[in-house]
Amino acid sequence: MVLPIQYLEMPITHLCGLHCDGCSAYSNYNIKKTVPLAEARQWLNEWSGRVIPNFFRILGGEPFLHPNLPEIFLSIRQFWPAAHIQVCTNGLNIDRHPIMPSLLSLPNTSLSLSLHSRDADYLVRINAAVTAINGWTAEFGVKTQLGDNIAKWNRFYKGIGKKMEPFDGDVVTSWSVCHSQHCCNLIDNRLWKCPQIGNLHYVAEKFDLRENPRWMKYLEYQGIGLDCTDDELQLWLRGRDGPEWICEMCPTHLENYEKDIYNVNFDQPDVFRFERPGSEA
Repeated sequence: MVLPIQYLEMPITHLCGLHCDGCSAYSNYNIKKTVPLAEARQWLNEWSGRVIPNFFRILGGEPFLHPNLPEIFLSIRQFWPAAHIQVCTNGLNIDRHPIMPSLLSLPNTSLSLSLHSRDADYLVRINAAVTAINGWTAEFGVKTQLGDNIAKWNRFYKGIGKKMEPFDGDVVTSWSVCHSQHCCNLIDNRLWKCPQIGNLHYVAEKFDLRENPRWMKYLEYQGIGLDCTDDELQLWLRGRDGPEWICEMCPTHLENYEKDIYNVNFDQPDVFRFERPGSEA
């Protein structure tokens, strides 16, 4: 049985030219995980026999930093020919794959450009990206949407780095304000309720969060894998569209703030300090 799913996301790399405080992929902690092309194709192939997404979003980190972004894009189209494919980018590395404007001109595709800061240096770079993307629209007909990650940004855990802590809030209230209510993620060949929980094990390994008992129940959550039965998958998909116990991890009230995109305020002994962009791989 192949089950329909409205929306599916896949972070293909955690590399990013920005290191935004509060990133749901934890890319601000210099996690260098990148999914090899062969693995990505295996995951897509295997899950295409279990689910059919209506909308598939390619995420990072920054997807344009993945050396095989075009091949992954085409693989998604191969395995889910009817799905709308959207690439989400911060726009600062879009020149790395000259073929992408042509691929994004294909039917049922789009580009999502996320805006992150009012920082003067950043504005110079993002304005250049906007000009380039406008050129893609004029020449190739690329459809683009803008995402406001400046005013509408919030942190989903307390503290930073090794001192991170979950909110342990009310399940229903936390889910009701969550930006990721419908953001099912494909990570490590498993489906996860949201990026916050799906990527948690990466930052847990970096900062030994298992030493903190408050994180243990959340780190025990494993999403669902290919070994599940059709009934188990159907039940899991139905459950993930509403509040679940892991929603306790996140806040019950969103405190939006203008974040630090370079982490220059992370001058703490247990947290790696990032340099400003320019030296990324």
